Amino acid sequence: MREYDLIADWYSNERIDQTGVPEVSALAATLAPGSRILDIGCGNGLPLTRALLDAGHHLVGLESSAAMLGRFHTNLPRTPAVRAIVEHAPFLDASFDAAIAWGVLFHLTVERQREAIEEVSRVLRPRSPFLFTSGGDAGTGDEVVGVMNGVTFHYYSFTIDQYREILGGLRMRLVETHEDSGQNRYYLAEKLD
Repeated sequence: MREYDLIADWYSNERIDQTGVPEVSALAATLAPGSRILDIGCGNGLPLTRALLDAGHHLVGLESSAAMLGRFHTNLPRTPAVRAIVEHAPFLDASFDAAIAWGVLFHLTVERQREAIEEVSRVLRPRSPFLFTSGGDAGTGDEVVGVMNGVTFHYYSFTIDQYREILGGLRMRLVETHEDSGQNRYYLAEKLD
């Protein structure tokens, strides 16, 4: 994503907190040791990819920003990561035991979010979890414009019920949702058989 290329240096310095780590650590604890996890929008790999690696899992990063991916390779040189968009994930069917997408889906238009969730469903094994963040019940799929470090970003989000419906149409089910203290909305879904 071009916008993240423009803020990659700033983001690397700003994203030093542990937001999202409790959620991905809880997910990691439910998986068999050495599970293969897809980190969609892996950014620079800190702190979420590192938390999953520290929990003993195998990670593959997927990132559309070349600048962020460069930082990922610097931070986690032994962890594979590819430059691609989630709607066209370059992986075989049923390749992963879990997937996360922190701060990614809400940057995609509503149609692209549906395509992204369909791709995630395709690359997950049956009964595998998918943890992602997006807006909460205020979302309607309409575009919201925001600015981060002087760069304009576009945001789109569905309501919880709309995400439940979309997931259900793509052989997934919504297991639970919650917000953290920073108002990040987490969705835990599971791929069905």
